[in-house]
Amino acid sequence: MSLLWGTIGILMLIVWAITIYDIFRRHLGGKQTALWMLLVIILPFVGALIYWATRKETPEDVEGYVAADAALREENRAQSVDSTRTRL
Repeated sequence: MSLLWGTIGILMLIVWAITIYDIFRRHLGGKQTALWMLLVIILPFVGALIYWATRKETPEDVEGYVAADAALREENRAQSVDSTRTRL
C-alpha cells in the first residue's frame, strides 16, 4: 500500500513542479504570477488543477502547434508510397 501512496505522491510532485515552471515561463505579470504561485503553494494539487483548468493558450503555444502540424504533414507527404498507396 505504501508503494501506491509513494507513486501518487511523486506524480503529484511532478504535476506541482510542472505547474510552477509553466507559471514562470508564461510571464503573466507580477501580480498574476504572485497570485497563482500563492494558490499553488498553499493548495498544491487543487491549485494546480485550477491553474490548468483555467489556463488559456498563448499565441506562442498556438504557433508551436501549427508549426508541429505543418512539419508532420510535410513529413507524411515526403514518404514514398507504392502503387497500392501503401507507405514503404
